[in-house]
Amino acid sequence: MLIFCVMTIDFHTHYYPPCLARRALRGVDDVVEGDADGTLAGLENAMRGAGVKLAVALPVCGRPGHERTVNDFVLNTHGNGIIPFFSVHPHSENAPALVREYADKGLKGVKFHPNMQNFVLGDPCLVPLWRAVRDAGITAVFHCGRPGRTPTDLDVYPSDFLPLFDILCPERTVLAHTGGYGITDKELAVLAGCGAYADLSLASSQFTPERFCHVLSVLPADRLLFGSDSPWRDIRANLDFVSSAVRDKRTLDMILHANAEKLLFGAE
Repeated sequence: MLIFCVMTIDFHTHYYPPCLARRALRGVDDVVEGDADGTLAGLENAMRGAGVKLAVALPVCGRPGHERTVNDFVLNTHGNGIIPFFSVHPHSENAPALVREYADKGLKGVKFHPNMQNFVLGDPCLVPLWRAVRDAGITAVFHCGRPGRTPTDLDVYPSDFLPLFDILCPERTVLAHTGGYGITDKELAVLAGCGAYADLSLASSQFTPERFCHVLSVLPADRLLFGSDSPWRDIRANLDFVSSAVRDKRTLDMILHANAEKLLFGAE
């Protein structure tokens, strides 16, 4: 296992109440290859096994008006080493106010999932929401690409964000799954030039080692974040996959922790 830094941060994880974890794992149209069972305890065990010190927990509010239930669970249960983000449903009537409320509580970021939340990035009704995210100065993480094996009409890729970056700050935006499961070379070039961050969750499933080396050669190293998508993917396997592809210690340090520290803590 190749690790060259003191602290590794997993920027893309999830966990659920024990009574819902099994159902959540079954509810995604994808193969579960993870080392966790969908619970907080399972995530913490997987982190210890991989030597990961911090993990960002990304809840998703699947229905308008259910923000309290979803976010309160994460906020009330997260343990040492877990950095909770929050979720707001874009179609909730008070979505901008909720962003301000949770940001005022000190939460560092918000997660959006166009497929699960059934929204279109360019919907003009969402402009007040995007302005609230920008003005709060928090990080916005967006699921990108298809949500499982089958493409959908709501799949988004880097080029879909370019109009949105007239409002959102790309330097505070993370496009998950290296800009989207199923990303093309054309979209990869957009990702490389748009200024947004990309987390590398699902990399070991999405790319061959050769293809991943090409991806790393295209994307700026200071915009890459290690992520696993636990519990659907194994943290240690993804960490080994990323570490094996990066031979330069400084670049690996940026991917595994330094870039995340800059987003989360303002570290330079």
